Amino acid sequence: MATLEAIKYSRGKLLVLDQLRLPHEHHYDEVSTAEEAFDCIRSMRVRGAPAIAIVAALAHAVELHNGSCTATTPEEIITHIDSRLDYLKESRPTAVDLSNAIALLKAAIRAAQIDGKKHPEAKDAILTGYITAAERILEKDLQTNKSIGAFGATWLQQQYDASSERPISVLTHCNTGSLATSGHGTALGIIRSLHEGGLLKHAYCTETRPYNQGSRLTSFELVFEGIPSTLITDSMAGALFNLHKEHMNIGAVIVGADRVVRNGDTANKIGTYSLAVLARHHGVKFVVAAPTTSIDLETETGKGIKIEERKAEELTQISGAVVNADGTVDTSKSVRVAIADQRIGVWNPAFDVTPNELIDAIVTEKGTVVKGADGKFDFSTVMPERWAAIVPADSSPASSPNHASQKPLGDPQQDSTTTAPSYRKHLLDTHKQLVSISSISGHEVEVANFLHTYLPKLGFETWLQALPSSNTSSGYLPERYNVVARPRSSSSSGDSGPRLLVTSHIDVVPPYIPYHISASSEDQITSDTLITGRGSVDAKASVAAQIIAVQELVSSKQISPADVQLLFVVGEETTGDGMRFFSDSQRALQTKKNSTASTFKAAIFGEPTENKLACGHKGITFGRITARGKAGHSGYPWLGKSATEVLIRALDKILSTDLGSSERYGNTTVNVGRIEGGVAANVIPKFAEAEVSVRIAVGDKETGAEIIRGRLKEILDEVDGDALSMESRGGYGPVECDCDVDGFETMVANYGTDVPHLVGDHVSYLYGPGTILVAHGDDEGLKVRDLEEAVEGYKKLIKHVLGS
Repeated sequence: MATLEAIKYSRGKLLVLDQLRLPHEHHYDEVSTAEEAFDCIRSMRVRGAPAIAIVAALAHAVELHNGSCTATTPEEIITHIDSRLDYLKESRPTAVDLSNAIALLKAAIRAAQIDGKKHPEAKDAILTGYITAAERILEKDLQTNKSIGAFGATWLQQQYDASSERPISVLTHCNTGSLATSGHGTALGIIRSLHEGGLLKHAYCTETRPYNQGSRLTSFELVFEGIPSTLITDSMAGALFNLHKEHMNIGAVIVGADRVVRNGDTANKIGTYSLAVLARHHGVKFVVAAPTTSIDLETETGKGIKIEERKAEELTQISGAVVNADGTVDTSKSVRVAIADQRIGVWNPAFDVTPNELIDAIVTEKGTVVKGADGKFDFSTVMPERWAAIVPADSSPASSPNHASQKPLGDPQQDSTTTAPSYRKHLLDTHKQLVSISSISGHEVEVANFLHTYLPKLGFETWLQALPSSNTSSGYLPERYNVVARPRSSSSSGDSGPRLLVTSHIDVVPPYIPYHISASSEDQITSDTLITGRGSVDAKASVAAQIIAVQELVSSKQISPADVQLLFVVGEETTGDGMRFFSDSQRALQTKKNSTASTFKAAIFGEPTENKLACGHKGITFGRITARGKAGHSGYPWLGKSATEVLIRALDKILSTDLGSSERYGNTTVNVGRIEGGVAANVIPKFAEAEVSVRIAVGDKETGAEIIRGRLKEILDEVDGDALSMESRGGYGPVECDCDVDGFETMVANYGTDVPHLVGDHVSYLYGPGTILVAHGDDEGLKVRDLEEAVEGYKKLIKHVLGS
């Protein structure tokens, strides 16, 4: 079933499915040069904006891998690669994915680590940087498509209250599935997700003249997937809506996009505009599915899109496999026939532009963007870093003339329950931009880059601290970053560095949940307004509040800018590798002669503590408990030994045993997170294992984990020491924090933090907005009041530490 792979790649070899031969032939062309890729794209043997970008990027990667570049100096190598990429860009100038991929690849070769290297090491570093970046484009596309599918299906379900009892039908145009991408698809990906969720009644696809991508490709994919579907001509859509909308519950037209510009105008396959007009007339939602790489923020409106015009023969002639008299298709014979007088004049644009007024939603891998109250799309919510870097501040929808009559977020008159602080708008905007970026642990680069771009605008000097990567072929790639920032003019006479570290983490747990605010418009925001989304509490609320608190104190000259440093780390939700790396780096610098590395007096850690000052938190350790038995027939259990039974008895004993408690931290608790064992119901299991985590309330930070591991081993030995063993994975005992500060309620946290990962003689404080009880759930959220109280709380803590 590999026929739905449009692209097959291994390093040094690229195969591209010739889609002009579908659905009757499945033939792959080997593409090994930029010229072959150009012809493949131009002739439409490969099509679809994501697939075009992938083929162009990988074709040149194959060239480079196979030794096509004879340049020797870094400058000559970069010039050579640039020229090849510029050539490939002209194969499909409308496709912004291709332009964005080329920009990314050019940046990758310039970021290659060549300092101190000579030829050929420097050349190898540049070529490896390109090849790795090209391969990453392929890898990321599949996850992007699946995210688009999930977001689009969820949005449509909400619009129509769709269910398995009341599924919806949709219409799609052109081909936007596995054959246009690396897999799953964009618009067709939404249809797939609806079908998988039992929410799809029927899918209609247009033939999509003049190249018939709908009839040749989309219909092929729909049949292949077993999705109930019907093919129609492009000119039947109006009749379909008029005659079948009600009883088929047709809810949406879903299309892809070659390019979406800043105002939402969308270039897509010719005929898309007509479908949008018909959909609006018949009350059918019109949805564009596009990865953020297809969004062109530099082009303001659709008038700036270059529309490719294609050959007249595509409209006046057609090719296909021969149909025999008995109705069978002879794929070995292909014929081209004229379907129009060859003397007729022809206008054959490949694309048209659908104006944003006719589009209801644009679905990206970062979430679904709908028009605001002013009727405009605001892409800053899904691509804040690129928006901040490209779009002038006065061009933002929030600052457009349509918003002139609205009160600013910080206007005290808008809040009926309390006087809003002057920084409310700034705080909420910062929080929104952070939460709108998906930053699941291990994938934090976009939010780090956003902060690196955003904080200098607020008066901070900012650095990215790159973590080493162990999962790439090149060994070290700065794909994950801690963000370090200090207020400008922060040098002091003693140059001893900042005395206070204010820190939180920028990674979140899966799955990504889009940002949402309960107020229908800005002027209705009050202190009771609810904000939800993944990371809205843990811990982007702390990040936003810390930024504003430091900025407020420095600008009002209540603290010296030289005394404070911000640190936002990755990986807290998993291994703590971000804070560990920062801590190790600080200690390494401090050992160097004449080092100016900071020795912090105190550190304030941001975590959801309900704006209470934590006196500490429980420790934690992880373990894998393994049971080994003897396999046998289940009808004769006395002939074997059940590893699963032994494991269950051990776990029962662990859960019923008091592992220790303390007055401050309460009881030590155990969570059995995963159990696995056996091979079949009628076989005595030879092997079983469980993964457990223990929240530790005994001992101190250094001894607590070892105490618990010892107690667990005693239990395992008591149950069956021969059959049971445990492998431990790190951990620490209870962590103390300073909570002796006037004006704060106090608490003790049952969860782990980065506090123990920052090594040093500093005093630690743990504080932040929101409750951990919702932090990892579907309803993660907090109120505006919580954010504003956190700003004041952080200000109070900072002044307490610095004696201001």
